Amino acid sequence: MRPSLLPPNAKPLERALEAATAGIADVDAPIARLWNPATIPTDDLPFLAWAFSVDSWDADWPETMKRKAVAESIALHRVKGTRASVEAVLARFDELLTVIEWHEARPSAAPNTFDVMLPVVTAPGEAPGGTRSTAAFAEAIIRDVAKVKPLREHMTLVQNLALEAGIGLFGAARLTSYTRRDLALDIDTAPEWEFYLQTEIGEPIQAEAGSILDTAV
Repeated sequence: MRPSLLPPNAKPLERALEAATAGIADVDAPIARLWNPATIPTDDLPFLAWAFSVDSWDADWPETMKRKAVAESIALHRVKGTRASVEAVLARFDELLTVIEWHEARPSAAPNTFDVMLPVVTAPGEAPGGTRSTAAFAEAIIRDVAKVKPLREHMTLVQNLALEAGIGLFGAARLTSYTRRDLALDIDTAPEWEFYLQTEIGEPIQAEAGSILDTAV
């Protein structure tokens, strides 16, 4: 039993508080491990993320991504409000995401604007689409970039879709206000595409045998 540090004239309440808190020093509290993003228990990661003011957090992220977000939080706050902070956030989403500022565009765009370019492509031999083409993916990018971008800058998320079979290039732009911008569509008129069934993004619909379905089917 530890000796009391209270004076002889201590009141009963003071002695009761001393007795109740006497065992605090025996509680295992590995502070160094709990404040380290690499060693903290997985269940405690959200609390450390809050303590480090992590701007972007998703409970569905894999554990390695969560630990990386916490570990990089201080460095990200040092450059918050710059292009570097935007690129750091984009790197978490997709390696193909790029930033084009207004003075880098050809022709130059409106001052204090920038585009986030997202090619909607997949591995060689696969059809375009996947996660990159979903509205939820685009909205997550807009949400997280808005937290770190310069306040005076306005962002446009541009999803580029390259189609084969001579259909040409189809571009779609998603603004932070969720409006759309019409882009030029270069159509190959060699086959009469209007007689073929197409998806809403302009891809021909194929039968199981591989033939393209036409409107007569």
